[in-house]
Amino acid sequence: MDNTSFEPAHDFFNAWLDTYEATLGRLVEVPALGPSREKYDKMMTGFSKFVNFYSTWMEVNSDFQKVFADAMNRVNERVAAEMGEEISPDKYKDFYNIWIETYSSAFKEFLKSGHFASDMGKFTSYFLEFQKYNREMLEENYLKQMNLPTKSDIDEINKELYSLRKKTKELARQIQELSGKG
Repeated sequence: MDNTSFEPAHDFFNAWLDTYEATLGRLVEVPALGPSREKYDKMMTGFSKFVNFYSTWMEVNSDFQKVFADAMNRVNERVAAEMGEEISPDKYKDFYNIWIETYSSAFKEFLKSGHFASDMGKFTSYFLEFQKYNREMLEENYLKQMNLPTKSDIDEINKELYSLRKKTKELARQIQELSGKG
């Protein structure tokens, strides 16, 4: 198994992404008209956020597959060089140790790289954007329609509850001072 075994899948995904950007991606940019304009704009924004999130996820996944394949090649080379032909329980233990060492070092190298940090930052950013969009759409299209509390409603209630508790403590302190018990 060589390092290029994942290249066709990566090439296919890049071709799909290029095709999307040349076709459906342009639909996102088309301004909507009419009474459903706002809803259409929100849907297209959501679709765009999903594609950004999905494509970044696929890139991260592809990078992990490359590291995995590279580690597997390293394990195969070391096993062939170090273990010989004899099979015994000790050899299985040696194989396990080689496997753990090799994979640990391969993934440590990858996880310490600036490439990984950059990709994870981009992935996290797109994920949070997509998650925020989904929450907003859920609130707008379901929770408000069913007269259920939204996150902003709950935040407002919590803020008011905090304020009331604070005021109650202040009034209790003042009552104790005025009654001479404080």
